[in-house]
Amino acid sequence: MARKGWLSDRHNRRATRIAREKGLTCPECGSSEPVPKDEVRAHPDGGVNVLMRCEEKECTNASEMALVLSPEEAKALGLHSLGERPEAP
Repeated sequence: MARKGWLSDRHNRRATRIAREKGLTCPECGSSEPVPKDEVRAHPDGGVNVLMRCEEKECTNASEMALVLSPEEAKALGLHSLGERPEAP
């Protein structure tokens, strides 16, 4: 089961940069400027899906998409602890 988390301003900027580097585009209008929705879904393996949205005025559906990060990418972004299971006391 995925856990939800929220992004800081620093995480938002870095996620936006990574989305551009990976070539993430809106499936509706083709915009290459998606922005984070301030929400992530972390997975137990350490990977993370950063929920993104299109903010182009011409995009009628304001499409949502996800930036999929590997455990290594999530760690580099500073989101690695979201998917980790808490240790037993």
